[in-house]
Amino acid sequence: MSSRGLLWAGVAGPLLFATVALAEGAARPGYDPMRNWISELALTGRGWIQIANFLVTGVLLIAFAVGLHRRIRSGPAAVWGPRWVTVAGVALVAAGVFVTDPGLNYPPGAAATASWHGALHDVAGPAVFLALALTAFTYARRFARPYGIAAGVAVIVLFLGAGTLVGLDYAGLWTPAPAGLLQRLSLFTGLAWLVGLAHHALTAERAARPAPGVPAGSGPR
Repeated sequence: MSSRGLLWAGVAGPLLFATVALAEGAARPGYDPMRNWISELALTGRGWIQIANFLVTGVLLIAFAVGLHRRIRSGPAAVWGPRWVTVAGVALVAAGVFVTDPGLNYPPGAAATASWHGALHDVAGPAVFLALALTAFTYARRFARPYGIAAGVAVIVLFLGAGTLVGLDYAGLWTPAPAGLLQRLSLFTGLAWLVGLAHHALTAERAARPAPGVPAGSGPR
């Protein structure tokens, strides 16, 4: 695939994930998107939709990382930027392979359980958020510095807030707590930064191409 096509994966992946997660969260019987986490959409008979969403988006982010590596070969973020995007993609694939356990009254009536695949999911999930935050911090060295730093901080703070609310919900101190809302805000902030990064890389790639009929390297010296 061309470098440009790989960079477009950085737009397609985040948009696909957000669209499917929002649509499934709104349509799933017994599911409360304000309370429940996106991972819980992988449960029940319709869970294959969210599992596929994890897998396809993860693969698209890995492809995007390859495009970034091809496009940005030197300077700030040239090395670690694509690596963090790759980590986010691999972690999303792992989150789809290792399905989370039931919890917070979803599926309705199901008791909270603890399994080996749920434990692995609980490792992959936070890795996605951490990698997205580090991607924003890393590429902030190259462009849109204030926005990159703000995005990275927001991803971390909102995710930690979501985790805190889940603990309060399980403890019965705040039921239902809006953990799902904070998790979505955290994840979508990170994904929105990836779309902005893809736009930046695509714009730079287009500017670097010679005009039609003009040989490469024939511009002003």
